[in-house]
Amino acid sequence: MAKISSDKLLWKIILMAALSLLLMIPLAMIRELVSERQQNADDSLGEVSGSWAWAQTLSGPQVSFYRERTEQEKAVKDDGSLVSVSFCPDRLTYDVDTRTQNLHRAIYEIMVYTADVTASGSFLFPESCREYPVKTVFSLGLNDLRGIEGAVSLSIGGREYAVTQGGNGQVSQQIELDPACFGSGQPVPFEVRFRTRGSQGLYFKPFGDVTEVQLRGDCPNPSFDGDFLPAEREVREDGFSARWTVSAINRGRPEDTHFGVKLLQGVSQYQQTERSAKYGILIILLVFLAGLAVELAGRRPIHIIQYLVIGLSLVLFYALLLAFSELMAFWLAYLLAAGMTTCALTLYFRGILKSRSAWLLGTLVAVAYIVCYILLQMETYALVAGTLVLFVILVGIMYFTRDLRPALGGAPAEDTAPADPS
Repeated sequence: MAKISSDKLLWKIILMAALSLLLMIPLAMIRELVSERQQNADDSLGEVSGSWAWAQTLSGPQVSFYRERTEQEKAVKDDGSLVSVSFCPDRLTYDVDTRTQNLHRAIYEIMVYTADVTASGSFLFPESCREYPVKTVFSLGLNDLRGIEGAVSLSIGGREYAVTQGGNGQVSQQIELDPACFGSGQPVPFEVRFRTRGSQGLYFKPFGDVTEVQLRGDCPNPSFDGDFLPAEREVREDGFSARWTVSAINRGRPEDTHFGVKLLQGVSQYQQTERSAKYGILIILLVFLAGLAVELAGRRPIHIIQYLVIGLSLVLFYALLLAFSELMAFWLAYLLAAGMTTCALTLYFRGILKSRSAWLLGTLVAVAYIVCYILLQMETYALVAGTLVLFVILVGIMYFTRDLRPALGGAPAEDTAPADPS
């Protein structure tokens, strides 16, 4: 048993606690560095999105009818020569297939997508549309027109059109409708086909009295977003599919409503590094407590400066992890950083303790990193699992140190039980 006075033990525990608090400063600096690298990655995403296309939001379609403003209307309000009235579909269906790809900017990888869109449905036009004879325009909103690839084809009322006009966040085409379409009570079918590029997400505004969206993609990490969640969804390793159905009864103003999907690359290496760094102080305390237990059980003291070196090595692990994860898969970066740190600390323990206890401490460091990695893969249950693991480790330390009785004043305590009078 180590011969250490209770006063010296108390002072050593106080110094180790102070050292642990001091090591939170470099840990905070590591987390700040992670945030800075994440901001650089976000800036690269913005640069790529600015050149490729931003998140796309499809709104409409609408058919607008125009007529000349009357003299009476001009006298009341003269803000243009034409008056218009617009109609949304009574039935609107989007059928969309998305394909993702990864682009690179410096060392950063950015996910973008290409979507094949088919919008179909029907309009109901009242007899009053005949009073707007100047022109009729079909329009479909798309917030970033740079994403349009190739031609936009339009079929409405049995006629085919090549959409050639664009601006103000929408593609539009002047059309001619058969007079029989007005006031007949019969739906006028339409269909629009086009391909668009985008990044980060794809959204829809429900302009139809009944709007249905069928969306498929190869992104394994979709995040459904907006005012409505899909009525049906399926997420697989090779992609996803989702279906929304929204009616005019529950949508409110279609301009103020949107829903869709964020296309994510999963948890980024920066998020994983940030989450692992949150366990940093716990791993430091665990290794320090194990070192103190070994120190008390053996006869080789560990100097407080050596504890500082051990703590700095544990902190440096996160800098290694951040640097490696930008160049390779996170699991491989974690394995490499943990392996380097564990080997270095095991050899250092061996040099300090000159006993087999060094291998025990090295194994403890490796187990701590393994448990931390398992917790990183658990999102929903990470907190409860991590707390239970720490509790089990603490109980283990309590068990193995239950018989430690450091001597008072440097001398071991004597057994003072009274002698048997017989």
